[in-house]
Amino acid sequence: MTVPVFIPKENIQKVFTVAKESIDTALKYSGNHYNIDDIFNSLLKGEMQLWVLWNPKRKINYQGCTITKILKRTNTTILNIFIVTGSNRKQWQDKISVLEDYAKKQGCTHIETYARPGWSRILKNKQYKITHYLLEKKLEE
Repeated sequence: MTVPVFIPKENIQKVFTVAKESIDTALKYSGNHYNIDDIFNSLLKGEMQLWVLWNPKRKINYQGCTITKILKRTNTTILNIFIVTGSNRKQWQDKISVLEDYAKKQGCTHIETYARPGWSRILKNKQYKITHYLLEKKLEE
């Protein structure tokens, strides 16, 4: 079973090489607003968080990754799911509760992601709603 594994910032340099190619591909697909060095430096500073989608039972354990960042707004704190990329999506797409639990522990009131339209169908049954194709959920306390 594939699970998202949080990588602490002190381990970013060791793990980043595994995820670098898939992050770079996702960045290029999304319009090159950021480059790979921007993401790497933000991860090292703790401004963003790296999650590796890992399946210990597969021949290739690395299934993809997620990049998140915590955004503080005037009245809310949001965990923004910035990048989600990987293979065998059906094995990990329902594991968003791991990110929701992390968000709650960080004091977040909401979780959000800007996503392609297909993700709205996947996340609809997890109480996410379309707001300008920004999918968001208010976290229960």
